[in-house]
Amino acid sequence: MSGFPMKKLFLTAFLLTISSLFAASYKDACKVLQAEKSLTGDFIQKRTIAASGKSLKSSGLFTVGPDKILWETKKPVKNTVTITKGKITQVDSRGRTNELDGQENQVFMMISRMISGLFSGNREEIEEYFDIDFSSQEGEADWTMILYPKDSTIARGIKSLTLCGNLEFLNSMKTTLTSADSISYEFYNQKVQE
Repeated sequence: MSGFPMKKLFLTAFLLTISSLFAASYKDACKVLQAEKSLTGDFIQKRTIAASGKSLKSSGLFTVGPDKILWETKKPVKNTVTITKGKITQVDSRGRTNELDGQENQVFMMISRMISGLFSGNREEIEEYFDIDFSSQEGEADWTMILYPKDSTIARGIKSLTLCGNLEFLNSMKTTLTSADSISYEFYNQKVQE
């Protein structure tokens, strides 16, 4: 009889060890963010205005690749944004192009590098620009990463970025602004392009 509690203790310790092996880690999350091949899918964007409590929704398609990020808003108004390491190009519903070049603006260059570093899963760049709060449940593949900008200029506008995913994909992203407004994205129908 006295051996039973010991067996139970060993079994519990073994199960806890096994379940923790399947918990997502920060390294796993960065690997999910790495865009070695292009990833495509659909998104729903929701912008919430804190002062009025109103939300604006839009939807479209995205492509995240090793060299660029492409957001194509389809509804309610067509708009395309292309982000590369040194440039952001926006084409509105009338076909007018607005281009921001990082060579001309240091803050923009930093934002562009932050976004590129984040979506390439580059741990050094993520850690250079953000303080990181990472969490996952034992035995769960789901993870949450909250990023706080280190740069004081960026931190004046952005309070935090919250990323949620699993061992395959980034499923949602929320930017909380210092004004308490927020922009959230839900990603679905994700496919890796061969």
